[in-house]
Amino acid sequence: MDNYLYELDGKVYLNITNQCSNRCEFCIRTNSDMLVGYNMRLKKEPSFEDMRAAVAAYGKPLKEAVFCGYGEPTYCMDTLTRTGAYLRSLGVRVRLNTNGQGRLINDRDIVPELVGAVDEVSVSLNEAERAAYQSLCHPRFGMFTHDEILDFAKDCKAAGLSVRFSVVDTIPNESIRRCRKIASQLGVPLIVRRHVSDNESYT
Repeated sequence: MDNYLYELDGKVYLNITNQCSNRCEFCIRTNSDMLVGYNMRLKKEPSFEDMRAAVAAYGKPLKEAVFCGYGEPTYCMDTLTRTGAYLRSLGVRVRLNTNGQGRLINDRDIVPELVGAVDEVSVSLNEAERAAYQSLCHPRFGMFTHDEILDFAKDCKAAGLSVRFSVVDTIPNESIRRCRKIASQLGVPLIVRRHVSDNESYT
């Protein structure tokens, strides 16, 4: 059975796709289908009805839910937005973990669709410059993807969404310092996320 929903440290994570526009050097998908004991490979991407059923089957009160699985959630905007709006109607705080390329993926501005569907957008920045990001994450959209990630974060913030950047701790300290500077200039907090492999904690 596909794992559309998994629990870690009191939070519920939503795994809605295995598609991704990046091929990050540090991504655990390259060497394992497993994350903290869950098989994250999907045979079928869930619909909103599948996600609603998964939430019902979970059977516990939800305080926070995070769209974060083995892929980029904005590949499945209908499921993301309908599930997010449904959870928020139940009083659940909803966060989207994203690589920030959703507008490129969908060829439209998705920011208005996220308003009302999520409370917070966590954008994986991971490098401070175009060329370094290209070498680390190999985005399918090319060298100027990094520019779009920054613009996406700015537009999410302007739309009233809570926004944060994240970086993995495998990048050089100098890159982290530069990412902090970019985040500070945009008025967006930044967290340094510990790189994880199978059966390690993930936030």
